[in-house]
Amino acid sequence: MREPMKKYTKKVLNDVVSLVNAPRRTATYDVQSAWDALCKTADPASVLKIPRLLAARAEVNAEVERCTHAAPKFSPDGKVAVFRIRSEAQVHPVIATRWAGHFQSKALEVVMVANEGYLEGKVNFSCRIPRCARSRDPPVSIIERLRYYATLTEPATDRGGDEEVRKQELRKPLLERVGDDFARGHAQASGGIVDVADFEELMRLMKIGEKLPKKEGEGGSPAKQRKKADIDPAQKNTLMGYFGKKNTAAATS
Repeated sequence: MREPMKKYTKKVLNDVVSLVNAPRRTATYDVQSAWDALCKTADPASVLKIPRLLAARAEVNAEVERCTHAAPKFSPDGKVAVFRIRSEAQVHPVIATRWAGHFQSKALEVVMVANEGYLEGKVNFSCRIPRCARSRDPPVSIIERLRYYATLTEPATDRGGDEEVRKQELRKPLLERVGDDFARGHAQASGGIVDVADFEELMRLMKIGEKLPKKEGEGGSPAKQRKKADIDPAQKNTLMGYFGKKNTAAATS
């Protein structure tokens, strides 16, 4: 790479990489256009003028912008944020990377973007470590985190009678059922492709969208809590007591 780096600027090479990657991220998975562009040019800078690649990048950028604003849901401990999108384009890794660079949280460790529209009957998801968690000690491992959640089991319910309860108890953990397309990649950028039902089970195991139960005495704004704490339960001089006495005195006079 030394010669190209000397001959072309870093910006030109980065733009070429962006354009060549764009067609495969479109809904049509148009890898042929990218291949043709590379085979037919002797000058990387000329790639920047190929209409099909420019159109593909514009299409992907528009889809990223459309899906980026999905509202996240969090695990009760705040360690995982999940964005659920529906797109035929392969934009979930891009959105995960984008959000990983923006989140600021002391608890957050994993940003997940799940795409329910890329493959029929499947959920493709990408995970990234947010910038705020990259210097944690010990370091965060997305693969370890995903595998941990997938080893958990849901509590058996009594729906369907005793036989159904026994089936649930004998069911293998999710990690043993999802196959090799789960928690692949590396520690800081992982993800997977799983069946819709398996992904929903993963969300339940992670308790996404659930909140920690409030401790006794918690609730309400700090101002209301302070006001409540300042009230003496033994206080007898109430407003109703005052007006009650006043009305009684007026009636007897």
